[in-house]
Amino acid sequence: MDPGSRKTFDLGYYRQVIKRRGLFESDAALLNNSETKSKILELLQGSVENFFAEFATSMEKMGRVNVKTGTEGEIRKHCAFVNS
Repeated sequence: MDPGSRKTFDLGYYRQVIKRRGLFESDAALLNNSETKSKILELLQGSVENFFAEFATSMEKMGRVNVKTGTEGEIRKHCAFVNS
């Protein structure tokens, strides 16, 4: 997602987001909230090791989300609305 470091996993993408050159609209929206914007700035000022630790923690949290699968869930045609 980051043209400057497409073969590595690092903070490069978030540097692009701060410059408003992010790939996704959802990433650009991070800058609209003072809390999420400050979190990005904090990550960029810290070490890469801290970034990896923060990323690992967030992936662990995501793993605890109870995702509905099979007939319990659905792929929405529009994210904001349940399919009819």
